[in-house]
Amino acid sequence: MVTLEKNKGPSLVKNFDWFLLILVLALNILGLIVVRSVSVHLNQPVLFTKQLIASVIGIGCMVFILLIDYKDLRILSIPIYIGTVFLLIYVLFKGIGREEVGTRGWIDLGFFSFQPSELGKVTLSIVAAVFLERIKQGNGPVNYLWLAGTTASLAGLVLMQPDFGTAVVYIFMFSCMVFVWGIRYRTILIIMAAGLVTLPILLFGFMDKIFKSFQINRILSFLNPEAYARTEAYQVLMSIRYIGSGRIFGVEPGTEKAARNVPEAATDSIFAVIGEQWGFIGTVTVVVLFTLFLLRCLYISRYAKDKLGSYIVIGLMAMFLFHFVENVGMNIGMLPVTGIPLPFISYGGSSVLVSYIAVGIILGISMRRERPMFEAE
Repeated sequence: MVTLEKNKGPSLVKNFDWFLLILVLALNILGLIVVRSVSVHLNQPVLFTKQLIASVIGIGCMVFILLIDYKDLRILSIPIYIGTVFLLIYVLFKGIGREEVGTRGWIDLGFFSFQPSELGKVTLSIVAAVFLERIKQGNGPVNYLWLAGTTASLAGLVLMQPDFGTAVVYIFMFSCMVFVWGIRYRTILIIMAAGLVTLPILLFGFMDKIFKSFQINRILSFLNPEAYARTEAYQVLMSIRYIGSGRIFGVEPGTEKAARNVPEAATDSIFAVIGEQWGFIGTVTVVVLFTLFLLRCLYISRYAKDKLGSYIVIGLMAMFLFHFVENVGMNIGMLPVTGIPLPFISYGGSSVLVSYIAVGIILGISMRRERPMFEAE
């Protein structure tokens, strides 16, 4: 019989993390302003309307979720996992997507499309945290199998869409959680060494069998962007151009061109629009807000009441970290293009909704921490 341990202690309202909420709302408001600008330049007002509705729904979901005791996730983790797997299997047969790359990862809900792989990131953090906690408590080797099986099935179903970029997010999240859980440094070094040896062999010996043609071209265009300046590297080169054109304070109002000239300006390349319109000041503001947000998540993980809460926050923080670094990195030519959105800022109902769900879980864990943050032990 499984019993639930309810959190009791300090007032949940007193422990509410207003600073984290302010950071999230600031990022979301900034995103809404930029998406509205793009929608005006493209003469597509529906972009802003959908983003605003998704943000309002996301805030509602966040409030509902933070009121739920996160310890209930021990029981809810399996139903959540089963539901997510069902959705990921469903999109393989009935999903919609981008024909040019062959990805089928969205469910058409009429007014907007939902991407189950986004929800899978939250599911992964919850399920992996539950099994990592059990392993930490010494509850039998069978939990190793459950941990490996659930993680591999989620990432594998995403790869089948195919969505390599999102699958990498899953792997990064899992790696961060396992690292915090306490994997030995010797094991890490062995894995890294094995990766360094096998990666070149896989890339150059079996690249055509592992990746599709558009994925291979993205890798090659990253290594040699000038050779693909009019094709795969066009988006990145245009992003760099318009970020640079913003200089310190951005271009004069009415002279913006990034929204019309950079591919995927509202989604993947939203950082280029920020760089052009608000210049160095705008891009630094985004970086500072995200940095503070990530550091706050790290503190919440540190002061969580138990290992379950700590592991969940680490997994969700890793998700936000990867999205932030990858999106900014690909817009300045430092990382390959993977179609990863900038949380709370890029256009996309699924991304905004799931980001708020993740924040609701983090806030709920923070509200139920054992002692006030920064209090001496």
